[in-house]
Amino acid sequence: MREPTRFATLTGEGGQRLHAELFVRDNAKGVVLVTHGYAEHCGRYREVADVLVNAGWSVLTWDVRGHGQSPGPRGYCDRFSQYLGDFRAAHRAARELGPGPLVALGHSHGSLITLRAALEPAPPEMAALVLSSPFLGFGAPISPVKAALGKVASRLRPQLSLPNGLKLEDLTSDPGKQAERAKDKLCFDIATARWFTEAVTAHREVEDGASRIAVPALWLIGGADVIASPAQSRKVAARMPKATVRVFEGYCHEVFNETKRAVVFEELTRFLATVAP
Repeated sequence: MREPTRFATLTGEGGQRLHAELFVRDNAKGVVLVTHGYAEHCGRYREVADVLVNAGWSVLTWDVRGHGQSPGPRGYCDRFSQYLGDFRAAHRAARELGPGPLVALGHSHGSLITLRAALEPAPPEMAALVLSSPFLGFGAPISPVKAALGKVASRLRPQLSLPNGLKLEDLTSDPGKQAERAKDKLCFDIATARWFTEAVTAHREVEDGASRIAVPALWLIGGADVIASPAQSRKVAARMPKATVRVFEGYCHEVFNETKRAVVFEELTRFLATVAP
């Protein structure tokens, strides 16, 4: 596991403080900006950073507001655009790490943020995208009653927190990674009402606008993912002109933490070699 070169505090949307970890390599090919998933934090991506640095890249990982060491109510946003402003702050900091192409890598909710940022009228410069188990739809259908209650709560009690239902065995089949997650005090097990409705809106926006995202994009999808819908990911990817889709049969949601993650890392480094040989 690679330790960060240094830590940093970024200033996001509305002055929000954001925790970041920097992994700097001399003569790097470029920079990879890593955005983690919902209910976790950037410290869980040090193995991914190690793979990226060994492949010749500098890396910046960061804690989304309300996650990890970034302040704010856990798992909460007033509006999804706050994540986009924060992403821009992380992007600026990543761009300062050195020249070369900048690749945006997101996992799950981090992929949703990354894709939605790419749809902004003046999107941050991104040479390519890597999308791990993108959260573009729920793995299991949300009942109409639950969805309606979520909308009401979002208006009346936006910070209302309910169990998010994430199960360790649905994240990864690797017992060691399951144990790490169970002991990780920076992860949490709730979801807020406003986050739910904002995420659902972002799902629709990404699906509707996907054809406008013209940069190369590698999709890394767990075939056995019951958290983020693999079918919805394939549907959205099909609308992007330069999408490469890799489905890992039998893999759960966290493909970077699966038992056979070396296969995923090989796919990742092979793709990055096409961005900056």
